[in-house]
Amino acid sequence: MDWSNRNLDGEAKPEWLKKLVKGNDTLVRQEFGITADYVVKYSVASTKTRDSSMAASRVNYNAMRAEELKTKVVSEAAATLNNDGYTEATSNAATLAKVDLSGHELVTQFYQEVLTVNKETGSQSKEFLCYSVYKISKENWANTLKGFLSQVIPAIPDSEAQVKMAQTIQSLYNDTAVSKEKSDTEILKEISEKLDNAQAAASNPASPQTSQAASDLDWMKALETGVGILLDVAL
Repeated sequence: MDWSNRNLDGEAKPEWLKKLVKGNDTLVRQEFGITADYVVKYSVASTKTRDSSMAASRVNYNAMRAEELKTKVVSEAAATLNNDGYTEATSNAATLAKVDLSGHELVTQFYQEVLTVNKETGSQSKEFLCYSVYKISKENWANTLKGFLSQVIPAIPDSEAQVKMAQTIQSLYNDTAVSKEKSDTEILKEISEKLDNAQAAASNPASPQTSQAASDLDWMKALETGVGILLDVAL
């Protein structure tokens, strides 16, 4: 088995990474000197080689931020607008919206070699999981949120509803920028629900979200595997 900094007696499952995937960024800030005026985000990927996993993890950062923002925006729309038609319009627009990653800076990457055994054949396969950790100034994160919302709001077919949705920016910021640790059960449930939703959308050819959901499945499965390893949970 191999992992980042193994030759320097680095941990295979560092505590800062365990905490980070559960929503608590306190230890990763201490580990890498990330000050309070930055927001911390991460991405993950799983591929056959270490180098490709490190590259794929950086590529997946965009997709993971898009999924995060879409989920939060649709949730806000459902709660604030209380109109199924407006929520659907918001969801469809959020699926197509692009994420501006200006000012998102890579801080570190951490990889783990993962060996899996086929229960039927007994054969082993090797993959590498890699996490990429980013920091974003609070101002740049607010700009990312505003840029995303600006693409979504025009799709809502009512001017008053558009204004209400624009006013949710502070709530969206608080939901996505503030560190809040989840329990093992909560984070595993959240990932399982993400996978279920993506698989359902990917298998529905009539959905405008089919293509994006299918591409999201890879990083969601990698995240499920990685969290299971970090938390010592058999999935």
